[in-house]
Amino acid sequence: MKKLVIFTGFFFLLFISCQEKEKEREEPVATDQSNYEVASEKYSDLSDEALDRMSTLDFDAWGELLAEDVEYYFPDGDANTRTILKGKDEVVNWWKSWKNNTGIDSMEFTERVHVPIQANTRLNYSGLTGVIVISYFSNRMVYNGQPADVRTNVAVHYTEDSLIDRFYTYYDRTPILKVVNANVLDIVVKKDSTQAVD
Repeated sequence: MKKLVIFTGFFFLLFISCQEKEKEREEPVATDQSNYEVASEKYSDLSDEALDRMSTLDFDAWGELLAEDVEYYFPDGDANTRTILKGKDEVVNWWKSWKNNTGIDSMEFTERVHVPIQANTRLNYSGLTGVIVISYFSNRMVYNGQPADVRTNVAVHYTEDSLIDRFYTYYDRTPILKVVNANVLDIVVKKDSTQAVD
């Protein structure tokens, strides 16, 4: 009788153990959170709106979508040497100066694609987490009646208030240099410097 009780108890424990293992197979235990996941589609819409406002050359309206501490990164140079504008006032004023001093007639963004990503771990280079939208599109700029077609990539980071606080740009500046026959960054800097002296 004692052996029967021991055997029954052992069988019961074995049965419970098998049931627990079966349950684990049916309900997988959550693992660590992924480094990246798809973010809300609303951020794609916000990036589209930012491009819409920028393409009208109304930089005050575009500026309404920027955080006060926004940083705008140009594609000249590498991570340590590229031109960076810091702060909403500096960014908006630079683009207004660009509009007034480069002979730009119009700008149109077409064939837009937006990929919204939630970064759960700190991103290389920026050290930020949160939502970043990677976008690519064709940009047709017309300077003094001459078109410059540029395929463009941007990465835009959003604050918790859904404002843009980082704007990274990547594009080949060659078509612009050919049409303007100068470095647009230099033109604006030189004219700004002249105005500052006056």
